[in-house]
Amino acid sequence: MLRSALLSSLMALTAALPAFAQDNAPPPAVSDVGSPGATVAEPAPSSDAAPPAAAADAAPPSDPMADSSSEAPPPSMTSVNGGDSENAGGAHGANNAIGRRFYIAPMGSYVFADKSRDTDDGYGGALALGKKLGAAFAVEASGYYNRFSDNLPGGNGAAETFGGGLSLLLSPLPRFRDVYLIANGQYGVTKNLPGAPDNSYNSWLYGAGLGYLLQLTDGGTALRAEALYRVDDHKQDDAGQKNFEDVMFNIGLMIPLGGDKKPEVTDSTTPAAVVPLGADDDNDGVPNETDQCPGTPPGAIVNAQGCENDEDGDGVVDRLDRCPGTPAGTAVNEEGCPVAKGCKTPAPGEAITLEGCAAGDTVVLQGVTFEFDQSRLTPNAKVILDGVGDALVARPEIKVEVGGHTDAKGSDEYNLKLSEGRARSVEQYLIGRGIDTGRMSAKGYGESMPVADNETDEGRELNRRVELKIVP
Repeated sequence: MLRSALLSSLMALTAALPAFAQDNAPPPAVSDVGSPGATVAEPAPSSDAAPPAAAADAAPPSDPMADSSSEAPPPSMTSVNGGDSENAGGAHGANNAIGRRFYIAPMGSYVFADKSRDTDDGYGGALALGKKLGAAFAVEASGYYNRFSDNLPGGNGAAETFGGGLSLLLSPLPRFRDVYLIANGQYGVTKNLPGAPDNSYNSWLYGAGLGYLLQLTDGGTALRAEALYRVDDHKQDDAGQKNFEDVMFNIGLMIPLGGDKKPEVTDSTTPAAVVPLGADDDNDGVPNETDQCPGTPPGAIVNAQGCENDEDGDGVVDRLDRCPGTPAGTAVNEEGCPVAKGCKTPAPGEAITLEGCAAGDTVVLQGVTFEFDQSRLTPNAKVILDGVGDALVARPEIKVEVGGHTDAKGSDEYNLKLSEGRARSVEQYLIGRGIDTGRMSAKGYGESMPVADNETDEGRELNRRVELKIVP
């Protein structure tokens, strides 16, 4: 019966609190600031700052020199993050106002006591010292005291229980941060329990429930209300029964400690955001008002205009340029390296050339084949590789990766091993032709990079290939 009552209460509270939060949320202030996340400073005083209607009430038309701001209603204030549902008021105004500060929470308690206690329902209080760890988490150290009158015939005593422990508060709903789940573990002492063999006992108490915060002040003080299901776990010999199961309601205040968490505000009547002089949003050392490249990544080296350096003027900043010193007017890729002109795979029977090839280009070595299921080069492949060696000698400044590829027949592991062996065979042959080992590397890709359909003989033949990739 007790569990049923608890579940009904918690379900009702779960359904009611979000609606309550929406019903009690203050209407959002209207701001003319163009960007919800803009940084603003105090608006400069201006007679144009008042709304037209307010200005008309404050100064008669016959007196154009009247101070239109003297009787104008105060401008409405809104958080600079007004467009961010995570930080706005309403459904989580109290949670946001407390911020990451420490707080204390004095509360009164009412306990629907387990009937096995042989007492009436109890009352008492609790005191918690907590710390917010973010928008969704808080931890607390808490103490409690409850008093229960006995309900035995002729009884006039009162049982007392007191103790302390730790609690965890979790706000899982981003749009309703003021609704939270609470779980705690406490160690307590109970005295004068009717029917207890020793009249008192020690126990562990475990609780779980649901709570809600309602902001009361701009400084973050909030009304706190919560319902918990609590298990009083002890030895059966200590109290005549193994566990007591209570339902407890707490209501009180949550009071932040330290300075108020005051959000930056903007005058809703100000026509445009006013940025304070000297602000540097991207922390590159160049103030916003002269920074021509806002949003520079942290640690980037910038010039006097706040833009990253590009010494060779190729349009790729030095931090990303893998080919510094590119001659003026040279077309480059996204890595700052010259775009290849005329680098192509030779037709069958055509001599290979690497003229016009640059970093990132790939040349398929057509006709470089191997003995069946082996890494041993065929005689025809060696003839072709002789020409590849001559092409590499003619371009001593470039480095290459020899890549081996297979079709999809066989297992992935087998094809990867076979492609690696074939790539190394080509590399070793070219080394034998006098190419420096420091200019080459070999890698097998197996069947992972097909260029044609592996379901046809023609496609599989195209996928079995060796490539030269020009690397920086």
